[in-house]
Amino acid sequence: MDKQELRSRFLALRRALGVEERRKADAAICRNIRKMSCFRATGHVAVYATDGTEPDLSALWNEEGKRFYFPRYVAERKEYELVGVDDPESGLIRAKFGLLEPRPELPAAPAGILAQMLFLVPAVACDRHGVRLGRGGGFYDRMLAREGGAVVAVVYGCQMADDLPQEPHDRKVGFAVTEEEILEF
Repeated sequence: MDKQELRSRFLALRRALGVEERRKADAAICRNIRKMSCFRATGHVAVYATDGTEPDLSALWNEEGKRFYFPRYVAERKEYELVGVDDPESGLIRAKFGLLEPRPELPAAPAGILAQMLFLVPAVACDRHGVRLGRGGGFYDRMLAREGGAVVAVVYGCQMADDLPQEPHDRKVGFAVTEEEILEF
């Protein structure tokens, strides 16, 4: 199967999750993230606001001792930058693709913080070797190629594959977290 066929297959599996199943899985994923030593050790976490089908990590956003950074699309550069958001309720607005992003007036994260950051990233699928399949725009691959922190793919168990195709520009992840397991690569 090519990447587009795989995306269709895994997105359909993710969309098929029921509301209660998704709620329980989201809670279990957040519990598993809290268990990770790389999460406990950092004060800076790059996170995303769910599109409604991705795992919802909002239960983590008030974690004491941590600052959360959300991606904001920069149209002129066709890439994402990370922005620290103290209060997601007031600091996030609907933006490109209908996703919640930091308000335009909030400053981008300083470059020195990014190397210390833990990146919790969404994925369409992840395999058991650290290959992450994204939506196909390469936005996260480009952002992660510039940054130096640990990267965790956050997916539901139904999004785990044995093997996924990988291209030279694809950035592998160091971990994957599902409601069932924490994998380190």
